[in-house]
Amino acid sequence: MKFTRSFVPVTLFLLLFVGVAAWYGGVKYADTKMHRTSENIPSNAKSSNNGMAELQMASDTHRGAGMSDAKMAAMPGNEKAVASLPGYVPITVLTELQQQIGIRFDQVQLGPLNMSVSTVGIVRPDETRLSDVYVKTEGWIHEVFVDFMGKEIAQGTPLLSIYSPEFYSAQEEYLVSTAASLRGPETRFGGALADSALLKLELLDIPDDEIKALQERKKPNKYLTLRSPVTGTVLTKSVFAGEQIKPSTKLYEIADLSVVWVQAKVYEYELPHVELGQSVIIQVPAFPEKTFEGKVVFIQAMLNEKTRTTDVRIELQNRENELKIGMFADVQIMHTMGDGLLVSMSSVIRNGTQDVVFRVGKDNLFTPVAVKISPIKFGNQFHVLEGLSAGDKVVASANFLIDSESRLRAGGGASMSGMEGMDMSKDSATGNNAK
Repeated sequence: MKFTRSFVPVTLFLLLFVGVAAWYGGVKYADTKMHRTSENIPSNAKSSNNGMAELQMASDTHRGAGMSDAKMAAMPGNEKAVASLPGYVPITVLTELQQQIGIRFDQVQLGPLNMSVSTVGIVRPDETRLSDVYVKTEGWIHEVFVDFMGKEIAQGTPLLSIYSPEFYSAQEEYLVSTAASLRGPETRFGGALADSALLKLELLDIPDDEIKALQERKKPNKYLTLRSPVTGTVLTKSVFAGEQIKPSTKLYEIADLSVVWVQAKVYEYELPHVELGQSVIIQVPAFPEKTFEGKVVFIQAMLNEKTRTTDVRIELQNRENELKIGMFADVQIMHTMGDGLLVSMSSVIRNGTQDVVFRVGKDNLFTPVAVKISPIKFGNQFHVLEGLSAGDKVVASANFLIDSESRLRAGGGASMSGMEGMDMSKDSATGNNAK
């Protein structure tokens, strides 16, 4: 019983000693590991005031593999440092990866700044070549010779014949006065009456050959034949046989369609690029592979307040009568603005705050460059005002992926495999060894 009581304190002392020894050994081991890790941190990382930067740089140095040329260029003290945009770093993309992600390139070129205003229009007749046909006396239509719209006629073609009491009496008056003037001096007013009757027939638009035939026939014609004043196409016909007509009745509308107009609408912001005499390219759906050339002949002085557009009139030849009235037309008004640097629109990344282009340098180094571009588009190209030079090679496709990688690198994130600027086989070997 005494032995048992004396054994308990000894046991408790031994357990306490073992616990203290284990605690002390763990503290020493942790202190030794921290000391060894601190010895591996570079001096430039130890002197940094930013704690997060120290850890990142130390971690990158300790890993070794995977450090990109872009990161090396961004690190202080590196002699190969490359100036870049805030929030971006240059990156190197291996040729194999360029093919995999479909990168294409474009070259900045010095070329003509050909501005094109694209709009739509409708083919209309040339209003200066339109003729409305009226008759200057009241009567009744006897016969219609041109009886449908769309018919092409020549100048002098008979249109219709009418019976007019006024026309009939004017013929009789002319015949009587002419006969009286031929009797001799005793009919002192015969010549004046004949001249007055002749003038009346001329004012009724009776042609000279009809008057000559009347003199030879010496008998009034019952019907007056109305003839076309111009060569062209009948656009409208509004009369029928037996219908009574008056001088205010429009009988026909005839147009010479060898020259037509295209009426187009242009927005107000495009007006500085539209001038009288400019060349215009016209295309119509009926002839998709053919183009027609015209010129601007009129710009409306008033602007439509609702649509913010104004009318532009384009004149073009239509000798073969291919363009029909009412056709829709695609219009391109060309405006040459000198020469300038041009780059494809797909090469420019517009993020809302700045326009960025990735310029391709030696060893597949893609450098982000801020550019200033003109607000005017020249087809599918931008006019570069600042940031690039003629002959620069730039990324034209997959540039959003390059942009994301550059920003990710600038923020200290992990990079995509193949964009480290190192041989991919080496990276693979390093990864296998790490595993």
